[in-house]
Amino acid sequence: MIRIVVGDRPEGWVEDIYWPKALAHKYLSWMQILACHGPRRWQPTSGLIGKEHLDLALEGGRGVVLFTATFAYKDLMAKAAFAQAGYAVSHLSKDTHGFSDTRLGKRWLNPIYTRVEERYLHERMVFSGDNTKEISAKVRDRLKRNGVVMITVTPLGRHVATRPFIDGNIHIATGGLNFACEIDAPVLPVFTLRQADGRTITFVGGALDRPLGAGRSEKIDALLDDYVPRLESYARRHPDQFSFPLSNRAGELLLSPASPPTAVPIHPQHRESAA
Repeated sequence: MIRIVVGDRPEGWVEDIYWPKALAHKYLSWMQILACHGPRRWQPTSGLIGKEHLDLALEGGRGVVLFTATFAYKDLMAKAAFAQAGYAVSHLSKDTHGFSDTRLGKRWLNPIYTRVEERYLHERMVFSGDNTKEISAKVRDRLKRNGVVMITVTPLGRHVATRPFIDGNIHIATGGLNFACEIDAPVLPVFTLRQADGRTITFVGGALDRPLGAGRSEKIDALLDDYVPRLESYARRHPDQFSFPLSNRAGELLLSPASPPTAVPIHPQHRESAA
């Protein structure tokens, strides 16, 4: 499954380069969360590139969906970037968000994670399994009030679409895109990456393309067709920071092999910024 993400790399690259870097990014992102607690309360800072795309989208008055890719630093640093730029973000989340999806972990460990994030959010809207209608209504309301709603790109949901991705396929839940199409809110792709000099930058892309007058399913398909090549352009350059789940608790593959391998071109809009 790792080969799907890293593509065709030299022999030994995964073991000698990918794994040490991937684990370092994962643990550093956790240490950043922990550093925000305690007497010193470290203050994260993250640059924001593409602010003009968000401002332009908000001019439409139908809210904005920030479609946030699962790179290692997106949980804390992306939220800090938008808050420090003056945006009030409503984050759609699950009660398993944090360190653990066990009952004990959700009760005692995950609040360590989420309390820090919530400093940089207007609100956190939490799906817990029995409040779907209530939270869905909140999301629609925030968008209708021209709010900014952050939704993480995940493979887990009631409706999932599949697209070619590097040397395999990627499976993406379409619930967030469905909200956007229902309200006619723009969808902006968001990618948060740690740079070689130690800075963390959150990149906001232009609104994903969708045809006017089409049905909702056609619009969702068009959004995905525009989004996945953009995601791939970042994942190809930063595979060690790409933290998309490979399988769920049932053992189903969330990135799956393609036969023959596919190669999606790097999206020209993001060729330079992803470098």
